[in-house]
Amino acid sequence: MSKPHTAFIVALGIAAALLATSAISTPAAAADRSITLFGSRAGGWGLTNTSLSTPGPPLTVYVGDNVTLNLTSLDGFSHRWFIDYNGNNVSSGSEPTSPNFGTALHWNFTVSNVTGTFHYRSDRTAGPGDDLTTMWGNITISASPPSNPLLPGGENTVLIVAGVLIIVAVIAFAAFFWRRMGKRETPPPPPPS
Repeated sequence: MSKPHTAFIVALGIAAALLATSAISTPAAAADRSITLFGSRAGGWGLTNTSLSTPGPPLTVYVGDNVTLNLTSLDGFSHRWFIDYNGNNVSSGSEPTSPNFGTALHWNFTVSNVTGTFHYRSDRTAGPGDDLTTMWGNITISASPPSNPLLPGGENTVLIVAGVLIIVAVIAFAAFFWRRMGKRETPPPPPPS
């Protein structure tokens, strides 16, 4: 086998190894998340009916997640949950906003591509007082969930190590066969006379 032919095979093997490692890396898929919140104008929001506070519990979701909110009003007032992206204390068309609920509501929304930490609120003002001063909490929207890598340093470390190992194996394999093909076999000894 000629040197250019061997070099071509080695280069092809390296390209295949790099392609294989990039195919292993897949983006994190959106998740189905269920969040239960209890709310009251006097107490704020809580994860249980006895843990109400202002601010309410911090929530974390990721872009693309399908979120199911299980909302329960504990005070008999009508409430409406929303994420206040622009901080104006009013639900607008681009902000995820639940229907009004006076007792319980199961509501789904998909997290849009707006990252950061925002307030979630209820903006109902009917009856004594209003929801804006007590019924709020922080929600963090991140681009992707944290990875759980096998090695320290993140998902890229695993891919780099795997890619290097594949490349080394391909080069060692090519070198072994290159050396083997370069050796001439020793002719058998002449027959005894």
